[in-house]
Amino acid sequence: MQTSNLIYGNCCVLSPEGILMFRCNTKKVNWYLNRGLASIVSDDPLTIKLNFTPNGLGNHNKGYGLSKMHNKCVNCGTEEGLTKHHVVPISYRKFFSEEIKSHNFHDVLPMCVECHEKYERKADEYKKELASKYDAPIDGVIINRSDVPIKYIKMALALIKDSKIPNRRRSDMRNKIKSQFNLKRLTKKKIKKISEIKSTIVKKTHGEVVVSKISDIPLFIESWRTHFVQNNECNHLPENWNINYKL
Repeated sequence: MQTSNLIYGNCCVLSPEGILMFRCNTKKVNWYLNRGLASIVSDDPLTIKLNFTPNGLGNHNKGYGLSKMHNKCVNCGTEEGLTKHHVVPISYRKFFSEEIKSHNFHDVLPMCVECHEKYERKADEYKKELASKYDAPIDGVIINRSDVPIKYIKMALALIKDSKIPNRRRSDMRNKIKSQFNLKRLTKKKIKKISEIKSTIVKKTHGEVVVSKISDIPLFIESWRTHFVQNNECNHLPENWNINYKL
């Protein structure tokens, strides 16, 4: 967990008409300047004006992100050892559509290390609730995309390669394979053929499974915001930050 005392840069980006579009850090400002897409109009705060017509006006009239953002823990208010907290965990967000992923400014908040780690323990409990609700184990799931359960392929391989398998166990394995494939006789040739069946194993993470089963992503995002507010004091949230903010 990386710490910094400067989460928000509070640099201003203006449209060619002088309309405040959004605030950002110096890295973003330099991106525009280095490409000749903007010019500096003020040093305090650092403000640039675009010299091209953008497709939209960013956060203008959206009520959030235009006022000065304070570099302090949203929970306790300290300005030391700040970290970036993603209200909706990255393990879920990375499976959202690109349209939603590209608008995550509202849900990245500064927290000090102590408050951050304390809340993460509660977030872990919420993840367990989601794991149960959506049948999505925390460790993920393994999916076999072959028509043949992989255990029978492994049995066939073992019968070929492992000569030390006890006779009783070997007989049991043969009977299970015969039952699975509805065979009266299980020859060495058939065992070899079964052992060579290609099985495609795919592992899906907990987050991927959960997101795949959610029909209302905005509501899912709001549920995480609600959980965050209910499990923190949140005395220092940015101006106009709210649970129902629409991306």
